[in-house]
Amino acid sequence: MKQLRMFSISLALAAMAAAPGYAQLGRGVGLGGVTGGVTGGVTGAASGSVRDVGSVTGNGAASAASSARAQGMGSLAGASAASITDNAALSSRAQTLLPSGEGVSRAAAGFETQEQFLTAVHAAHNMNIPFDEIKTQMTGKGHVSLEKAILKARPNLDAKDVKDNIKLASQESAHDFTAVSAGKRDRVAESIASNSNLSGRLSGMLPPGMTMTEAATGFKNQGQFISALEASKSEGLPFADLKDRITAGQSLGAAIHGMKPQMTSEAADASAKAAERASSNVQAGREPAHASANVNANASANAQVK
Repeated sequence: MKQLRMFSISLALAAMAAAPGYAQLGRGVGLGGVTGGVTGGVTGAASGSVRDVGSVTGNGAASAASSARAQGMGSLAGASAASITDNAALSSRAQTLLPSGEGVSRAAAGFETQEQFLTAVHAAHNMNIPFDEIKTQMTGKGHVSLEKAILKARPNLDAKDVKDNIKLASQESAHDFTAVSAGKRDRVAESIASNSNLSGRLSGMLPPGMTMTEAATGFKNQGQFISALEASKSEGLPFADLKDRITAGQSLGAAIHGMKPQMTSEAADASAKAAERASSNVQAGREPAHASANVNANASANAQVK
């Protein structure tokens, strides 16, 4: 009987160590009464345990975190949240998403892993919820999952929208680790920078203080990058936030709709297509940057809104 009990506990610990997504989004009472403390040497992220497994949006978050680890980022992604200040690039990335005057070290205090912290930061930023409201719920007494923290802060939000936003935030967090860990030259950024004619036409569309290399890094191809620039201008959207969503895997139409929820998805898709047409024209040298988007700028304004 004693051996059977020990075997059952071992199975529970193994299950917890294999669930990095849950460690990222929630903490609390452990499976079968076993509380957090598993450090997961293989994944480096399973500190803490799982509460209300059914309420956690595990699939998207876990797959994004697993993808990050599959690319050799386990130790970085699973490190203590407080250690994020040891990585200048990752700390700088987090700082751009935090409220003005909020330091990364103070903001990360109380979170178990860098993944959990960055996902919460992205979610708060994307959903325009004060970060401290989410942090208090996730790290304070009776701490809850990210999903429950958001719903406590905004009880009128649609549950599906909350799950979708958590999935996006997790993908953005995983992309942050990828960008920091990859250390590779960016093909798209180099291609545009080496084309003085194209980069010259695009330079006027960049946000103040952002270089062409910084702006183009992370996109799949030139068309995707220029489309994002066009959509940013025509819809009046912050380019950095639009880029963050697209490079994390969201389509341009979905990103526009997510940032302008008052637009219908159809209007957002129409705006995205207009930006993509503009991008094609710019790359072909038929029109200057932002010309086609300007022509189609009224399309979304004239479309029906919710």
